[in-house]
Amino acid sequence: MSRWHAVYRRWVLARHYRFAREHLIPYFFDALTAYSLGLAAIGVPRAAEAAKALAELRKHPLPSFNGLVEDVFFAIDQQITEHWGLEVAGTLRRGLSRNDLDLTVFRAFARDRALLVLGDLLALRRRMLLLADEHRETLMVAYTHHRPAQPTTLGHYLAGLENLLSRDTRRLWAAIVSANASPLGASSLAGSPYRVDRAMLARLLGFTQAVENTYDAVAAGDWAIELAQALAALGASLSRMARDLLFWAEREAFVVGERVAQGSSIMPQKQNPVIFEHVRALVAELIGGPQILLALNHNTAYGDLNDHSTGVLEPLERLCHVAQGALELSRVALEESRFVPERLAEGLADKSVLASELVDVLVAEGYLPLGEAYARVKRMLTSLAGEGRTLDQLSEADLAAHLGFGDPDLLAALEPRRFVERRRVQGGAAFEAQINHLRQARGRLTQDRRAYNTLRLHIRQARRWLGEPEGLLASSRESR
Repeated sequence: MSRWHAVYRRWVLARHYRFAREHLIPYFFDALTAYSLGLAAIGVPRAAEAAKALAELRKHPLPSFNGLVEDVFFAIDQQITEHWGLEVAGTLRRGLSRNDLDLTVFRAFARDRALLVLGDLLALRRRMLLLADEHRETLMVAYTHHRPAQPTTLGHYLAGLENLLSRDTRRLWAAIVSANASPLGASSLAGSPYRVDRAMLARLLGFTQAVENTYDAVAAGDWAIELAQALAALGASLSRMARDLLFWAEREAFVVGERVAQGSSIMPQKQNPVIFEHVRALVAELIGGPQILLALNHNTAYGDLNDHSTGVLEPLERLCHVAQGALELSRVALEESRFVPERLAEGLADKSVLASELVDVLVAEGYLPLGEAYARVKRMLTSLAGEGRTLDQLSEADLAAHLGFGDPDLLAALEPRRFVERRRVQGGAAFEAQINHLRQARGRLTQDRRAYNTLRLHIRQARRWLGEPEGLLASSRESR
């Protein structure tokens, strides 16, 4: 019969046990195996048997929550005691606390979940660069302050958006690196009384290092905050992309594919781009994520507490889950949909977005100083608007009347492709500048993917070794 109150079992023990059984059991076995190998390396009797017992036990499912043991750790401990005896079970617990064990498991789990998000982010960036290359010469109107501003190309816009996502990659990677440090060996907080090699334990588990201070190893909660903040920034970026694509979809400049769109229950002509509404709903959770993690840390003692240890798991798992959803939906939407160049270029027809180019040519060619050129062009635009005319209807006589110069070369300034080709600076809209930038962006993406693959491989190798500890035990005996 369980000694815990039914309410406590329901809201605390059973809930956490279910989560651990669904997500964390492999991590518990990894951490316990690494610790037993650490004890074996310093000659603790029966530690090697404990490692072998864990290798055998992990092949079998743990029982569901029954109210007799409070968590997964004690469920594992009970199984080892029943099948291998008290001495082997007791050896495994020498100097080990659930404080350092749990935080080791939690960090490893959060790191791996965040790496899945990172993989999806890298895939979205790759798709963005492919589209940017495809649309290097697709003219469009860029907006500032919600008004048409200047010509550019769709490729230039998409490459810029990939730039933004590359910084989201950097922020998420930094948060993963921060989380990827092992608390194991910290014991309750002062450190294990057994001189286990904490750096070795970290390597065995695929961590890049051990948390350097044992008190901080069990007390820190900022690693989870950093992950949530990186995901929130990513959510903000994705929401901006979704907003622009919906803007173009309204104007039929972006047609969402049938396999990712939904129709109307009453209006048969409609094909709704709701996929991006779902993206925005998901990223809304991401943007709110840091508030949850900050609240779990706010005004808590600097020590091991459930608030910023066990309490962060479900929110972090949820945030990683919705981040993956938002990224995958965004990528698939881009793969299944198409841009309509004619619609994107519609705002170029009246040439109003080329007014700034006319000012620049008047200055660059020595006709007028900038202040006077700006004032004259602005007065001309006002006069044309009063007549119901636009810049595309401008004549040499109009130029002479309003600007004082009827030079036909000034009319050439009102060509969108000429405007774009003059923007040859690094990262500019000119076609050659785009080629150079895309080369740089692809190189950056390759480096990011290489770092990602290296860490994933390191973790997979560590997990494979821990699943079959015989080889590690043999190496330990030979080294002694």
